Amino acid sequence: MKHYTLNANKFAAYITALLLPLIISGCSTFSGGSASNDPAVDAQQRQVEILQDEVRAQDRRTDEAESLYKREKNLLDAKKSELKAAKQLLKVYRNQANQ
Repeated sequence: MKHYTLNANKFAAYITALLLPLIISGCSTFSGGSASNDPAVDAQQRQVEILQDEVRAQDRRTDEAESLYKREKNLLDAKKSELKAAKQLLKVYRNQANQ
């Protein structure tokens, strides 16, 4: 029969291996929970989340506004081209009428 000896280093390693998952899972920072039971900290966390939501909403509105601006700019360019073509056609008609 073989005897196993357990020295202090091995014992510490075994205990650490057994307890580390419990320590990590019990820590609220790693589990996604609140890092504090302090109401001020919780209120500040909620305020941060509200502001992050507002920033995301403003980013969406900015993207929509930029898209609208591009569409309107393209429409303006198209209308300018149409006006230029109409002016050229008017010039042709005037020249034909004067002959």
